[in-house]
Amino acid sequence: MRFLFKTSVTKASPNFDDRLARLGIITDANINKRNRRINVLSICGPLVGAVVAVASISKLGFTSETAEILGSFFFLNILGIGIGLHRYFTHRSFKTSKVGRCLLGLFGSWSLQGPIARWVADHRRHHRFADQPLDPHSPYWIIDKPTAGIRGLWWSHFQWMLSGYATSETCYASDVLADPITAIMSRYYWWFALSGLALPALAGWIVGGENEAIRSFLWAGCFRVFVLHHLTWSVNSIGHRFGSRVRNASDHSRNNWMLGLLLLGEGFHSYHHKYGAAAVNRPVWADLYGLLLLLLERLGAVWALRRYPD
Repeated sequence: MRFLFKTSVTKASPNFDDRLARLGIITDANINKRNRRINVLSICGPLVGAVVAVASISKLGFTSETAEILGSFFFLNILGIGIGLHRYFTHRSFKTSKVGRCLLGLFGSWSLQGPIARWVADHRRHHRFADQPLDPHSPYWIIDKPTAGIRGLWWSHFQWMLSGYATSETCYASDVLADPITAIMSRYYWWFALSGLALPALAGWIVGGENEAIRSFLWAGCFRVFVLHHLTWSVNSIGHRFGSRVRNASDHSRNNWMLGLLLLGEGFHSYHHKYGAAAVNRPVWADLYGLLLLLLERLGAVWALRRYPD
Protein backbone atom coordinates (compact mmCIF):
# COMPACT_ATOMS: atom_id res chain seq x y z
CA MET A 1 0.00 0.00 0.00
CA ARG A 2 3.02 2.34 -0.01
CA PHE A 3 2.11 3.57 -3.47
CA LEU A 4 -0.96 5.31 -2.03
CA PHE A 5 1.21 8.02 -0.54
CA LYS A 6 4.23 7.84 -2.82
CA THR A 7 4.75 10.62 -5.35
CA SER A 8 4.14 9.07 -8.75
CA VAL A 9 5.70 11.73 -10.97
CA THR A 10 9.45 11.63 -11.38
CA LYS A 11 11.64 14.33 -12.89
CA ALA A 12 10.88 14.59 -16.59
CA SER A 13 13.48 14.72 -19.36
CA PRO A 14 14.12 18.04 -21.13
CA ASN A 15 12.38 16.79 -24.27
CA PHE A 16 9.35 15.68 -22.27
CA ASP A 17 9.31 19.04 -20.48
CA ASP A 18 9.26 20.84 -23.82
CA ARG A 19 6.42 18.68 -25.07
CA LEU A 20 4.38 19.33 -21.93
CA ALA A 21 5.01 23.08 -22.18
CA ARG A 22 3.67 23.11 -25.74
CA LEU A 23 0.52 21.40 -24.47
CA GLY A 24 -0.03 23.89 -21.66
CA ILE A 25 1.21 21.65 -18.85
CA ILE A 26 3.60 23.15 -16.29
CA THR A 27 6.74 21.32 -15.17
CA ASP A 28 8.35 24.25 -13.32
CA ALA A 29 9.09 22.89 -9.84
CA ASN A 30 8.33 26.14 -8.01
CA ILE A 31 4.95 26.62 -9.69
CA ASN A 32 3.97 23.01 -9.04
CA LYS A 33 5.10 23.30 -5.43
CA ARG A 34 2.96 26.42 -4.94
CA ASN A 35 0.01 24.73 -6.63
CA ARG A 36 0.30 21.69 -4.35
CA ARG A 37 0.60 23.91 -1.28
CA ILE A 38 -2.76 25.49 -2.12
CA ASN A 39 -4.23 22.01 -2.51
CA VAL A 40 -2.85 20.75 0.80
CA LEU A 41 -4.23 23.71 2.73
CA SER A 42 -7.59 23.59 0.92
CA ILE A 43 -7.95 19.87 1.66
CA CYS A 44 -6.48 19.51 5.14
CA GLY A 45 -8.17 22.47 6.81
CA PRO A 46 -11.75 21.29 6.15
CA LEU A 47 -10.71 17.68 6.88
CA VAL A 48 -9.48 18.61 10.35
CA GLY A 49 -12.61 20.67 10.97
CA ALA A 50 -14.86 17.81 9.86
CA VAL A 51 -13.10 15.41 12.24
CA VAL A 52 -13.51 17.89 15.09
CA ALA A 53 -17.20 18.35 14.21
CA VAL A 54 -17.91 14.63 14.46
CA ALA A 55 -15.70 14.09 17.52
CA SER A 56 -17.27 16.96 19.47
CA ILE A 57 -20.93 16.38 18.62
CA SER A 58 -21.66 14.87 22.05
CA LYS A 59 -20.29 18.00 23.71
CA LEU A 60 -21.37 20.76 21.31
CA GLY A 61 -24.53 19.12 20.00
CA PHE A 62 -26.21 19.60 16.63
CA THR A 63 -29.25 21.89 16.62
CA SER A 64 -31.99 22.61 14.11
CA GLU A 65 -30.28 25.95 13.44
CA THR A 66 -27.06 24.11 12.63
CA ALA A 67 -28.94 21.89 10.19
CA GLU A 68 -30.61 24.86 8.50
CA ILE A 69 -27.36 26.75 8.07
CA LEU A 70 -25.61 23.60 6.83
CA GLY A 71 -28.39 22.92 4.31
CA SER A 72 -28.39 26.51 3.04
CA PHE A 73 -24.66 26.74 2.49
CA PHE A 74 -24.48 23.21 1.07
CA PHE A 75 -27.15 24.09 -1.51
CA LEU A 76 -25.48 27.35 -2.56
CA ASN A 77 -22.06 25.71 -2.66
CA ILE A 78 -23.11 22.73 -4.76
CA LEU A 79 -24.76 25.12 -7.22
CA GLY A 80 -21.54 27.12 -7.32
CA ILE A 81 -19.62 23.99 -8.28
CA GLY A 82 -22.00 22.36 -10.75
CA ILE A 83 -23.57 25.40 -12.39
CA GLY A 84 -20.81 27.92 -11.67
CA LEU A 85 -17.36 26.37 -11.91
CA HIS A 86 -18.40 23.58 -14.26
CA ARG A 87 -21.16 24.58 -16.64
CA TYR A 88 -20.65 28.33 -16.72
CA PHE A 89 -16.98 29.17 -16.19
CA THR A 90 -15.53 26.02 -17.79
CA HIS A 91 -17.97 25.15 -20.57
CA ARG A 92 -19.71 28.52 -21.14
CA SER A 93 -23.01 26.65 -21.41
CA PHE A 94 -25.07 29.81 -20.87
CA LYS A 95 -24.77 33.53 -20.28
CA THR A 96 -25.60 35.58 -17.22
CA SER A 97 -25.17 39.07 -15.80
CA LYS A 98 -22.21 40.49 -13.89
CA VAL A 99 -24.13 39.93 -10.68
CA GLY A 100 -24.71 36.32 -11.73
CA ARG A 101 -21.00 35.85 -12.43
CA CYS A 102 -20.11 37.30 -9.03
CA LEU A 103 -22.52 35.01 -7.20
CA LEU A 104 -21.50 31.89 -9.12
CA GLY A 105 -17.83 32.71 -8.58
CA LEU A 106 -18.35 33.29 -4.87
CA PHE A 107 -20.42 30.15 -4.32
CA GLY A 108 -17.91 28.11 -6.33
CA SER A 109 -14.96 29.50 -4.38
CA TRP A 110 -16.61 28.33 -1.16
CA SER A 111 -15.81 24.76 -2.24
CA LEU A 112 -12.08 25.30 -1.54
CA GLN A 113 -11.18 23.50 -4.77
CA GLY A 114 -8.66 26.09 -5.89
CA PRO A 115 -8.92 29.40 -7.74
CA ILE A 116 -11.53 29.64 -10.50
CA ALA A 117 -8.93 29.99 -13.26
CA ARG A 118 -7.07 26.89 -12.11
CA TRP A 119 -10.28 24.85 -11.72
CA VAL A 120 -11.29 25.77 -15.26
CA ALA A 121 -7.84 25.07 -16.69
CA ASP A 122 -7.64 21.62 -15.10
CA HIS A 123 -11.12 20.67 -16.29
CA ARG A 124 -10.60 21.85 -19.85
CA ARG A 125 -7.34 19.91 -19.97
CA HIS A 126 -9.25 16.88 -18.68
CA HIS A 127 -11.71 17.12 -21.58
CA ARG A 128 -8.90 17.60 -24.09
CA PHE A 129 -7.07 14.45 -22.96
CA ALA A 130 -9.97 12.52 -21.41
CA ASP A 131 -8.67 9.12 -20.25
CA GLN A 132 -5.57 9.49 -22.37
CA PRO A 133 -1.99 10.34 -21.40
CA LEU A 134 -1.78 13.84 -19.83
CA ASP A 135 -5.34 13.79 -18.51
CA PRO A 136 -4.74 15.37 -15.08
CA HIS A 137 -6.97 12.93 -13.21
CA SER A 138 -7.76 9.79 -15.16
CA PRO A 139 -7.97 6.46 -13.30
CA TYR A 140 -6.23 4.93 -16.34
CA TRP A 141 -3.17 7.17 -16.64
CA ILE A 142 -0.68 8.80 -14.27
CA ILE A 143 0.66 11.55 -16.54
CA ASP A 144 1.97 9.34 -19.39
CA LYS A 145 2.13 6.02 -17.52
CA PRO A 146 -0.79 3.56 -17.65
CA THR A 147 -2.39 2.58 -14.35
CA ALA A 148 -5.38 0.59 -13.15
CA GLY A 149 -7.21 -0.76 -10.11
CA ILE A 150 -7.01 0.89 -6.71
CA ARG A 151 -3.92 2.85 -7.69
CA GLY A 152 -5.74 4.46 -10.60
CA LEU A 153 -8.76 5.28 -8.46
CA TRP A 154 -6.57 6.79 -5.76
CA TRP A 155 -4.69 8.92 -8.29
CA SER A 156 -7.84 10.24 -9.97
CA HIS A 157 -9.69 10.83 -6.72
CA PHE A 158 -7.00 12.56 -4.72
CA GLN A 159 -3.31 12.04 -5.40
CA TRP A 160 -3.17 13.98 -8.68
CA MET A 161 -3.62 17.19 -6.67
CA LEU A 162 -0.52 16.43 -4.61
CA SER A 163 1.74 14.84 -7.23
CA GLY A 164 0.64 15.89 -10.70
CA TYR A 165 1.69 18.74 -12.96
CA ALA A 166 -0.21 22.02 -12.85
CA THR A 167 -2.12 23.24 -15.89
CA SER A 168 -1.31 26.53 -17.61
CA GLU A 169 -4.10 29.00 -16.88
CA THR A 170 -2.99 31.29 -19.70
CA CYS A 171 -3.32 28.39 -22.14
CA TYR A 172 -6.58 26.84 -20.91
CA ALA A 173 -8.35 29.65 -19.04
CA SER A 174 -7.35 32.90 -20.75
CA ASP A 175 -11.00 34.00 -20.87
CA VAL A 176 -11.27 33.62 -17.09
CA LEU A 177 -8.12 35.69 -16.58
CA ALA A 178 -9.37 38.34 -19.02
CA ASP A 179 -12.62 38.86 -17.10
CA PRO A 180 -11.96 41.34 -14.24
CA ILE A 181 -14.47 39.58 -11.97
CA THR A 182 -13.01 36.09 -12.22
CA ALA A 183 -9.45 37.41 -12.44
CA ILE A 184 -9.86 39.12 -9.06
CA MET A 185 -11.57 36.08 -7.54
CA SER A 186 -8.75 33.85 -8.79
CA ARG A 187 -6.00 36.18 -7.60
CA TYR A 188 -7.52 36.63 -4.16
CA TYR A 189 -8.73 33.06 -3.89
CA TRP A 190 -8.20 32.67 -0.16
CA TRP A 191 -10.34 35.67 0.76
CA PHE A 192 -13.31 34.36 -1.21
CA ALA A 193 -12.74 30.73 -0.23
CA LEU A 194 -12.44 31.40 3.49
CA SER A 195 -15.59 33.52 3.44
CA GLY A 196 -17.32 30.17 2.93
CA LEU A 197 -16.14 29.18 6.40
CA ALA A 198 -16.58 32.56 8.08
CA LEU A 199 -20.12 33.29 6.88
CA PRO A 200 -21.66 30.10 8.36
CA ALA A 201 -20.02 31.00 11.67
CA LEU A 202 -21.43 34.52 11.43
CA ALA A 203 -24.89 33.16 10.63
CA GLY A 204 -24.65 30.83 13.62
CA TRP A 205 -23.61 33.66 15.92
CA ILE A 206 -26.55 35.79 14.76
CA VAL A 207 -29.17 33.10 15.40
CA GLY A 208 -27.67 31.37 18.43
CA GLY A 209 -24.63 33.06 19.88
CA GLU A 210 -21.12 31.75 20.41
CA ASN A 211 -21.87 28.02 20.65
CA GLU A 212 -23.98 28.08 17.49
CA ALA A 213 -21.20 29.99 15.72
CA ILE A 214 -18.76 27.18 16.59
CA ARG A 215 -21.21 24.47 15.51
CA SER A 216 -21.99 26.24 12.25
CA PHE A 217 -18.31 26.80 11.48
CA LEU A 218 -17.56 23.11 11.99
CA TRP A 219 -20.63 21.64 10.27
CA ALA A 220 -21.84 24.22 7.73
CA GLY A 221 -18.26 25.24 7.03
CA CYS A 222 -15.67 22.49 7.37
CA PHE A 223 -17.87 19.39 7.19
CA ARG A 224 -19.74 20.78 4.16
CA VAL A 225 -16.50 21.39 2.28
CA PHE A 226 -15.15 17.96 3.22
CA VAL A 227 -18.27 16.21 1.85
CA LEU A 228 -18.33 18.27 -1.34
CA HIS A 229 -14.64 17.60 -1.90
CA HIS A 230 -15.23 13.87 -2.01
CA LEU A 231 -18.41 14.12 -4.05
CA THR A 232 -16.62 16.23 -6.66
CA TRP A 233 -13.56 13.98 -6.70
CA SER A 234 -15.79 10.93 -7.09
CA VAL A 235 -16.75 12.13 -10.56
CA ASN A 236 -13.07 11.89 -11.53
CA SER A 237 -12.62 8.42 -10.03
CA ILE A 238 -15.92 6.54 -9.75
CA GLY A 239 -17.41 8.50 -12.64
CA HIS A 240 -14.75 7.14 -14.99
CA ARG A 241 -14.80 3.55 -13.78
CA PHE A 242 -18.30 2.43 -12.77
CA GLY A 243 -21.53 2.76 -14.73
CA SER A 244 -22.78 2.71 -18.30
CA ARG A 245 -21.30 4.48 -21.34
CA VAL A 246 -23.04 6.20 -24.21
CA ARG A 247 -22.75 4.65 -27.65
CA ASN A 248 -19.51 5.43 -29.49
CA ALA A 249 -17.97 7.02 -26.40
CA SER A 250 -14.42 8.27 -26.98
CA ASP A 251 -13.38 7.93 -23.33
CA HIS A 252 -14.23 5.93 -20.20
CA SER A 253 -16.60 8.42 -18.54
CA ARG A 254 -19.67 6.71 -17.06
CA ASN A 255 -23.29 7.41 -16.27
CA ASN A 256 -23.46 6.54 -12.60
CA TRP A 257 -26.89 6.78 -10.97
CA MET A 258 -25.55 7.10 -7.45
CA LEU A 259 -23.40 10.10 -8.39
CA GLY A 260 -26.19 11.44 -10.58
CA LEU A 261 -28.55 11.63 -7.62
CA LEU A 262 -25.98 12.89 -5.12
CA LEU A 263 -24.66 15.58 -7.47
CA LEU A 264 -28.00 16.75 -8.90
CA GLY A 265 -27.27 15.38 -12.37
CA GLU A 266 -23.49 15.74 -12.65
CA GLY A 267 -22.99 11.99 -12.27
CA PHE A 268 -24.37 11.25 -15.74
CA HIS A 269 -20.85 11.83 -16.87
CA SER A 270 -20.75 9.89 -20.12
CA TYR A 271 -23.60 12.03 -21.46
CA HIS A 272 -21.64 15.10 -20.38
CA HIS A 273 -18.46 14.00 -22.14
CA LYS A 274 -20.45 13.29 -25.28
CA TYR A 275 -21.43 16.97 -25.45
CA GLY A 276 -19.71 18.95 -22.72
CA ALA A 277 -21.13 22.32 -23.74
CA ALA A 278 -24.74 21.42 -22.91
CA ALA A 279 -26.35 23.50 -20.17
CA VAL A 280 -28.96 20.75 -19.70
CA ASN A 281 -27.53 17.25 -19.59
CA ARG A 282 -29.27 13.94 -20.23
CA PRO A 283 -31.50 12.48 -18.95
CA VAL A 284 -33.19 15.87 -18.68
CA TRP A 285 -35.63 14.83 -15.95
CA ALA A 286 -32.75 13.74 -13.68
CA ASP A 287 -30.52 16.75 -14.34
CA LEU A 288 -31.60 19.05 -11.53
CA TYR A 289 -28.94 21.61 -12.42
CA GLY A 290 -30.31 21.73 -15.95
CA LEU A 291 -33.91 22.02 -14.78
CA LEU A 292 -32.92 24.90 -12.50
CA LEU A 293 -31.18 26.61 -15.41
CA LEU A 294 -34.34 26.25 -17.51
CA LEU A 295 -36.29 27.91 -14.69
CA LEU A 296 -33.71 30.70 -14.39
CA GLU A 297 -33.93 31.17 -18.15
CA ARG A 298 -37.67 31.75 -17.88
CA LEU A 299 -37.02 34.27 -15.11
CA GLY A 300 -34.44 36.10 -17.22
CA ALA A 301 -31.51 35.43 -14.88
CA VAL A 302 -29.64 33.36 -17.51
CA TRP A 303 -29.94 33.15 -21.28
CA ALA A 304 -28.42 31.62 -24.41
CA LEU A 305 -28.50 28.11 -22.95
CA ARG A 306 -26.62 25.70 -25.19
CA ARG A 307 -28.77 22.66 -25.93
CA TYR A 308 -27.86 18.99 -26.14
CA PRO A 309 -27.97 18.03 -29.84
CA ASP A 310 -30.78 15.72 -30.94
